[in-house]
This record gives sequence, structure tokens and C-alpha cells, in this order.
Amino acid sequence: MHPPQLKIYNMFADLPKIDIKLTKNQQRQIAIGWIMIVINFIIIGIFYTDLPDSIPAHFNYKGDVNGYGHKDSIWTLPIIMALTYTLLFLIIKKVKPWNMNYPVKVTENNAPRIYKMSLQMLIYMNLLISIIATPTIIETILQAHEINLGFKISSLSIIIVAIVTLLPLYYIFKMFKIPK
Repeated sequence: MHPPQLKIYNMFADLPKIDIKLTKNQQRQIAIGWIMIVINFIIIGIFYTDLPDSIPAHFNYKGDVNGYGHKDSIWTLPIIMALTYTLLFLIIKKVKPWNMNYPVKVTENNAPRIYKMSLQMLIYMNLLISIIATPTIIETILQAHEINLGFKISSLSIIIVAIVTLLPLYYIFKMFKIPK
């Protein structure tokens, strides 16, 4: 008796094969993201030797310190952001738009607009990811030196996370408005 044959269905087989090139503006946005990643490392490099051995390592939703760690832990955020940015950058550069999932039916007529939208969404998300660590890094350095500005810079990270979370919903809504 032979095992049952599995039929594999390629869900991307019917999507139009239209290649979308990055615009000059999108290339600039990607470059700005790389610059932000580098800036995060530079900021830490400038202040690292002056940091005390124990620094704020975690903040609650109000921006108050609720955890400490060794000063080496300050490198964690920019490393994670650089890895995440690189991964999403590779997806933007290498993955073809017809190999992605879409919330709407993609046809020959709407494919160029939908593909461009999805590419722009990924670029915006990646740019925000490159920026997301910067307020927390600055807040960590300020708190480690006991400098109080009267407001929590790290709260900006929460706003950026909210935008990154809502951005796909915005683009999904826009995709539904494109005629088939």
C-alpha cells in the first residue's frame, strides 16, 4: 500500500509577475534607515566610557526605570535593530511582490499599485524600526547620568511601536479601495 499523495498548491501561482523598482525617494528612505542604525552605535560609542557599570536596562510604559543591567547591555538594542533592519532590507530587495500575501485579490489591473503600496509599507516600517531604539538609548544614557529633562524621551519609542503596528492596517485599508 502506498502513502497518499499530497497535492501542493502554490498560492502565488496566479499573481501577476510585475517587477517593481525602488524609486529614488525610497532608496533615500532606506539610506536614512542605515544612517539611523549607525547613529545609534555612534551615540553609544560617544557616551559608553562615561557610563556607570550599572545602567537602566528596562523602562515601564510610563518611561520609569524598572530594571538595571551592566553597561554592556546598552549595545543590545542597536544590535537587535540592526539585525531586524538588515532582515527586512533583504526582504525588500530580494523578495518579489508576487511572492507576498495580500488582503485583496491581485489582478493585472491592480497589481502595480498594490505591489508599490506593499513595498512602500515595508520601507516605512523598516525606517521606523531603525529609529525605534534611539529614544530609549538616549533615555538610558540620560538616566544613567541622572539627568532629568522633565519628560521621558523613551515614551517616543512607544509611539513609534504604535505607528509600526498600525501602519499595515492603514495600507490594508488603502488596498481595499483600489479597483480590481
